[in-house]
Amino acid sequence: MPPTFIHRIRVHLATAVVSALATGLVPLPLAAQAQVPPPPQPLREFRGAWVATVRGIDFPFEPGDPTAKQQAELTGILDKAVTLKLNALIFQVRPAGDAVYASNLEPWSPWLTNEMGKVPDPLWDPLAFFIKEAHARGIELHAWFNPFRALSGPKYKGAGKHITITHPQWCMKYGEDTWMDPGEPGVRAHSLAVMQDVLTRYDVDGIHMDDYFYPYPVKGAPFPDDRSYSAYQKAGGKLGKSDWRRENVDTFVEELYNMVKREKSWVRVGISPFGIWRPNYPAGYAKGALDPYEALSADSLKWLQRGWVDYMAPQLYWPNEPKNLSFSALFDWWLSQNTARRHIWPGMASDRVLQDRQPHEILRQIGIVRMRAAYMPPGHLHWNYSALGKNKGTLADLCRGRAYQDFAIPPRPPGWGWKSRLLR
Repeated sequence: MPPTFIHRIRVHLATAVVSALATGLVPLPLAAQAQVPPPPQPLREFRGAWVATVRGIDFPFEPGDPTAKQQAELTGILDKAVTLKLNALIFQVRPAGDAVYASNLEPWSPWLTNEMGKVPDPLWDPLAFFIKEAHARGIELHAWFNPFRALSGPKYKGAGKHITITHPQWCMKYGEDTWMDPGEPGVRAHSLAVMQDVLTRYDVDGIHMDDYFYPYPVKGAPFPDDRSYSAYQKAGGKLGKSDWRRENVDTFVEELYNMVKREKSWVRVGISPFGIWRPNYPAGYAKGALDPYEALSADSLKWLQRGWVDYMAPQLYWPNEPKNLSFSALFDWWLSQNTARRHIWPGMASDRVLQDRQPHEILRQIGIVRMRAAYMPPGHLHWNYSALGKNKGTLADLCRGRAYQDFAIPPRPPGWGWKSRLLR
């Protein structure tokens, strides 16, 4: 039985005993037993992994595979997570304007069925299936969305209810991908509606976004959003284009957080931005690195300090050395900026084991995060699940034997009503 359920049973039994004592209904021997000290608090640590569906990175093995095979893949992922004592999976349900679940707003994902809009045969709902099986194993399931990517690569074209068909004026080709324009109010409203639809219809434990807001720059090709920016200016807007882009993303992040807390206050909101806010933050670090504040219009520091997330998972995909991009130095900087007291659980590049690092580097990073446990309950996420599922460089074995000897349950979100989640 997962430790989460054991803890819940203990809580309910203790409550019943206290109530009976107060009414005088408990015999003396049982009353004496009730004086036994309460059990220790469970270990709390967020142990997560991303499960990506775009391009079949983690699931499914092959688009269009039979339903039974894909279901077996998901249960295999969960069983491996239980073996490793993970307690959360971040499941990509909207890779690019499509749905890895039953949706009336967007078409079935071709990364699931090998054809945009094609219904699984026999019909099943991967998100509903994954949630049910994850919860049966005591694992949180967070729904991961890409808010503004319309198509990933040239393999599949839009069809049916896809936004490139219903609103082609909101979309543009940029590099090898097709993007929705975040400067279009209709785009932001549609993406928010998609996320609200999942939140209200599914028992997800979190709503998650990664680092893709405005797209990563294509060399020599500015993002073609002159039309929406011109409309903003004609309506009286005064911001320069760079500030206007950031305002579009800021507005979306704030509206998302408020919507989630209004609909289901217990659901976590998490964002996994690029690992640095801006070059030279902290001073002397990240020199020459990408500036996501400008390049992606992502003011992740503002989102953290305004409290528009329950957890921030900066993608700290570098080893602890060399100094310019140091895991520990950057993690400590994020902690120092956490004025709203949100959880900061860094993403680790487990997929790069045997490329530019050995598996002990990942264990070292887990240890670095745990050393800051006096500041806040620890947590971390593996990019990606396959690095663990395939036991890359024996990473899974090492994590199980050295880092995850004991079960842990996720820390409580900031300001969260614990009883409302357990008893709802």
